[in-house]
Amino acid sequence: MKYSFFIIGGDKRMLYLAKKIVNDNYEVKLLGFEKIGYDNLLNNNIKIAHSIIDAKEGEILIGPAPLSMDGINIYAPYSDKKIKIEELKNRNIIAGRIPNNIKGKDILKDESYAILNSIPTAEGAISLAIQESKITIYNSNVLVLGYGRIGKVLCNRLGNMGANVYCSARKKEDLTWIKAMKYNPIYTDKIDSILCKMKIIINTIPTLVLNKKRLLLLKPNTIVIDLASKTGGVEWDTAKRLNIKAIHYLGIPGKIAPESSAEYMKEYIYELLDVKTQ
Repeated sequence: MKYSFFIIGGDKRMLYLAKKIVNDNYEVKLLGFEKIGYDNLLNNNIKIAHSIIDAKEGEILIGPAPLSMDGINIYAPYSDKKIKIEELKNRNIIAGRIPNNIKGKDILKDESYAILNSIPTAEGAISLAIQESKITIYNSNVLVLGYGRIGKVLCNRLGNMGANVYCSARKKEDLTWIKAMKYNPIYTDKIDSILCKMKIIINTIPTLVLNKKRLLLLKPNTIVIDLASKTGGVEWDTAKRLNIKAIHYLGIPGKIAPESSAEYMKEYIYELLDVKTQ
């Protein structure tokens, strides 16, 4: 079957995705990258669209992950114009965090894709931690808040680098796994007792964890990196007043590993549609 793809917005992952699909001899249209310039894309046989209206019946619509940051516009940081989510009504799209009023396949709800996506997220967070702290990970006390997909990869990478890894969780079974993997387990509501010992804290929990009381327990040179979506898990105003270096670091796969992230996305989409590499 001859597929045709229509890619809308997103970060540099989507540019690599477009090139990879074209290299497989499928047609690709791209919307929402005016700020980058289209000359190089045209040279790669990628067609340029000017509106979602340009999408023909039968074309596979692909959007960013997440599809939107504000719930109104499609996330398109390289576009000169706003692309409204409502333009997708009555269409199907493959994207991440799709609103309930839009039809489509949410790739971030697929466990296998989400696990792969957690790898560049974790590696990017560690790279930032090294850059901002000016210390080695080796022999440093590092606290990972949350033992979900990203937390698991973080603990693995940090442990392999020789860090003294502490990891918090709410569930007893997660704490048992943390202990079994030879990290230091602690209940999330008990972290106050160890905060003063940490050089680096990486949060993955999307609720307020580092409140004023806990931020006051940190040493002045502690680095806090928050990977949680939306408002994150840090009381930002307090962190600023206390001169704590706290960084809300989102969209990491598209920043530090766009090509690898695009390959993960392509593989997922091809499997979903049963697309064959030509």
